Amino acid sequence: MPVFKDLDELIRYLISKQEEEFKQIEQEIKREFAEVENFIKSRSPLYSVEELQDCYKYVIDMPKADTSSLKITTGKNTIRVYCKTKSGNTYYLKFTIPPDADPNSVEVTRHKWLIVITVKKRH
Repeated sequence: MPVFKDLDELIRYLISKQEEEFKQIEQEIKREFAEVENFIKSRSPLYSVEELQDCYKYVIDMPKADTSSLKITTGKNTIRVYCKTKSGNTYYLKFTIPPDADPNSVEVTRHKWLIVITVKKRH
């Protein structure tokens, strides 16, 4: 009978591992849905782009923004801007930067509710 007991323990162990994996997948799916839900609830702010000799300037208008929640991430050719408002709404903006812009040279300044993102050009 020891063989059966070992087999039973093995099966229980494998089942428990599968249940752990399913829980992790379920948590990941919940996080993804929350992110999509936040995106749907978000507002897209107005912005303008100015090309200068050595850089690009993006001026983003975010009235009533809580700038302490401002998050800016860069990708290979994109910039994402996320910020909550004082009333609980969310601003979300994703835009593509030109091929000659260097996403590693992003500088951010704030002037009241205006966010200015400067991206230097590659030389």
